[in-house]
Amino acid sequence: MPVTEFFDQLQAHVKSNPNQIALSDEQTAITYHTLLSRVAARRDYYLQQPDPVVLIDKPNSIDWVIDDLALLWAGKVSVPVPPFFTEQQKQHLVQQTLSSPQLPSMTAKITYTSGTTGEPKGVCLAAASQMETVKALAERLGAVKVKRHMVLMPLAVLLENIAGVYLSLWLGNEVVLVGSETLGLKGSSSLCAEFFFAALRLYQPDSLILTPALLAAIVSGVEQGLLDSQQFKLLAIGGAKLPLPLESKALALGLPLVHGYGLSEFCSVVALNSPDRPVVASVGKPLPHAQVTIDEGEVVVSGNCMLGYLGEPDFWYPKRIRTGDLGSWDAEGNLRIGGRIKNIIITAFGRNVDPEWPEALLSLQPNIRQAAIWGSEELPITALLYSPENIGSVAARVKAVNQQLPDYAQIERYFLITEPFSQANQQLTGTGRLRRQQIANDYSELLTL
Repeated sequence: MPVTEFFDQLQAHVKSNPNQIALSDEQTAITYHTLLSRVAARRDYYLQQPDPVVLIDKPNSIDWVIDDLALLWAGKVSVPVPPFFTEQQKQHLVQQTLSSPQLPSMTAKITYTSGTTGEPKGVCLAAASQMETVKALAERLGAVKVKRHMVLMPLAVLLENIAGVYLSLWLGNEVVLVGSETLGLKGSSSLCAEFFFAALRLYQPDSLILTPALLAAIVSGVEQGLLDSQQFKLLAIGGAKLPLPLESKALALGLPLVHGYGLSEFCSVVALNSPDRPVVASVGKPLPHAQVTIDEGEVVVSGNCMLGYLGEPDFWYPKRIRTGDLGSWDAEGNLRIGGRIKNIIITAFGRNVDPEWPEALLSLQPNIRQAAIWGSEELPITALLYSPENIGSVAARVKAVNQQLPDYAQIERYFLITEPFSQANQQLTGTGRLRRQQIANDYSELLTL
């Protein structure tokens, strides 16, 4: 889908529903007519500037969205700056992108993904690829009668940028952009549930993109009668591992949960459950624009690949991408995602353990805020746990989890840590995944015998 078709769609919303709100925040609401006018003015400004590459370095806001759309329309290259990057990472990003970089042809956006290692990589994406993802998502989700999507993730996270903002605007819905303080969010490791629930009740979004931790908070809110499950029409979840008990509980409460899978290198979403037929423990079928195969247990994707990584011309224009994720198909053709291949623990008895399995179970225990698991042929399965409880209380939590695990996957050693994993200490990615190498380096004395 060309970019012009996207803006033609916005213009069609102006004609069919001139009073429809497009973007809103704590103080302001603008219609689709005003949005297009402001985007066009900003586009004209950028067309007069000589720089082909422009950074977007500001908090989530109406202005952020206007800048992003204007650069897209102007044919410039936008570079969203993740707010959770360290100064060193930001300097690396600036040096890479503003020093006359050699870019793959047709690059429209450079989205930075620090992955699980901490070294930022610039993923170069075409405008048409971004629009293909929007079109595919609309085909899978368009029948859901969403009216108002609230942005929870940083807009520099591609999933929120495309599946949150672009999709909502394509469908003619309202996008709510409020500050992290209003939402009770602090990075990826802290949530004030009172503020979070208050914001959901006040702004009444019916669509959200969630991490498992935020889903757990909503489930808790519904169980306590602080939230109404009927408020929501669509809760999409991606990023970190979704614990099966949490998924089952959310669906049992009537929450409209759709679990998906994707990666920045494929312009965000690859597969997504159908809202009317979600399949527990799967990420559903691939979207129409995605071809997915399983090669020796690894998920391989093609059909909407990135143009390449910035600064790595020898690997530009890939036809297929090996994701590094374990995957399999169920009998109905739904994709099931395992852990990262490189993170699989091989025990002293030769058994394979996906660390995300016990981690997910630990995270469901009361007051186990965070958990990370290591092990090897030499190292017994070891957990680092962040909890407000003392070691005696945590021992009971670990015992309860071990009763749900086979003997070869049970936690043999565990340690309480005093600081949570966070983006600030470089132990979490922007979407809440553990940066295992960084954590292992920081806690090396606990992870050796």
